[in-house]
Amino acid sequence: MEAFTLLKDLVSIDSTNPGKGEGEVADYLIRVLREPFEKIGGFYERIDCEGNRPILRFVLPAEDREKCFSFICHMDTVPIGLNWSKNPFGELEGNRFYGRGSSDMKAGLASASAAFLSFLGDFASTEKECKKKRLSSGLQIIFTYDEEGEMKGVEEAIKRKWITKDTLLMDTEPTDGSIQTAHKGRFWYRVLFHGKAAHASEPEMGTDAILCMGMTLQYAKEAVEKLKVDSFLGESKICFGQCKGGIHPYQVPAEAECSVDMRLVPPYAVEDGREILLKAGEKVKEKYPGLRLDVEIKGNRPAIPHYLDNALLPLLKNAIEQSGYKAEVLPFPGYTDTAVAAGILGNKNTLSYGPGSLKVAHQRDEFLEIDDLERCTKIYRKLLDSFVLS
Repeated sequence: MEAFTLLKDLVSIDSTNPGKGEGEVADYLIRVLREPFEKIGGFYERIDCEGNRPILRFVLPAEDREKCFSFICHMDTVPIGLNWSKNPFGELEGNRFYGRGSSDMKAGLASASAAFLSFLGDFASTEKECKKKRLSSGLQIIFTYDEEGEMKGVEEAIKRKWITKDTLLMDTEPTDGSIQTAHKGRFWYRVLFHGKAAHASEPEMGTDAILCMGMTLQYAKEAVEKLKVDSFLGESKICFGQCKGGIHPYQVPAEAECSVDMRLVPPYAVEDGREILLKAGEKVKEKYPGLRLDVEIKGNRPAIPHYLDNALLPLLKNAIEQSGYKAEVLPFPGYTDTAVAAGILGNKNTLSYGPGSLKVAHQRDEFLEIDDLERCTKIYRKLLDSFVLS
């Protein structure tokens, strides 16, 4: 099947998270990939983890069971959202294909699947012709759930040893034509502000938790902006995703809370972010001593450095060059399934390379340039070919 046919089919399936989930995408992939893999001695596994939220893999084993190259693609998308001017379940206009997940990352999923289908077809033909080709490494493609959430899918794949410390692991996230190899730490916090209620006509009698929250967050932002810059990953970042507080418009609010997302570069870790928030609160307490602050760590994904000895990097570079393209090596701006594997396993052989752009991901009227899909499918096929021995 051509990559664009796969992409259209995949985008037409609702796999929002939170929302419909990934089960129907997994059903579709089994229908498409099962027979071509099994025809030449491959196999597949599906594990339903949370109801109809599966992880799935297709494997073509080699003689050396320890060596493995693996694509990893997530099946979920963020919710569709409002005010689309295009069909969120797929609409072609010129060279652009619109739809939720068209860039992040059903395009990468479609490209990797199409490349595998092409490879499996040719590999089966060479076997029939008795050319005795064999694989230098096992080949597999893993499909995960919940990448757009807490990344439980890749964690389950790691627990089941589908991925090891030595797996050559590549996700197909949208990378704007570049190879992306490193990640800032992704740390989440819940900050609780405890003040004192009072009548709105006499605010000096209370401690305004919302006011204290605003001041604390400003101090925290200034502190993050002063952190050391990493030569490859750049600057640390901070974002305040959700804030709430108060119970009545005419009352000094006694309680407030905020979710904080920090993307910190090495050498900073999750406790450094917590300390930044606590110190910011202490500065506010100098003016409002009635404030009490609690900081809870809600997510701890460590930074992943750029490894010069990444064994997958030269193989991908060669496949790109053989396909007539070039690519610079950059850090990935977000956090991916491969970053989770690198952080948990200490795997140095992970990277991201895929069709599409994060600049349009998660937005209304998300789209993909069709040329990008064709480019990556061609490169993925060259990469798979590099594991065939004559």
